Amino acid sequence: MKTSIVALSCLILAAQAAVEHLMLNLKNKLLVTHGGVHRPTDCCFSYTPRKIRCVFMKGYVKTNSACLLPAVIFITKMQQRVCADPKDEQVQKCMLDLN
Repeated sequence: MKTSIVALSCLILAAQAAVEHLMLNLKNKLLVTHGGVHRPTDCCFSYTPRKIRCVFMKGYVKTNSACLLPAVIFITKMQQRVCADPKDEQVQKCMLDLN
């Protein structure tokens, strides 16, 4: 009887450790903000130095207010992500064209 109690206790501790490990990994990948779940990969840390060519873009998203740098992330037809300055006239024009 004592052996089964010890085994059950070990099993519970192992399960708790596994859950804590999963939660830590999830927390590292997602930030919870007031607007909901936000992935750090949805932020830009610099703008592309290249001119935005709208013909290569298929869509865009604006970065969340939780990001340090406000930006527009264009998605190219080849599924690449391009960070651009939302104040740039060409960026604004491309956003309008894509709408």
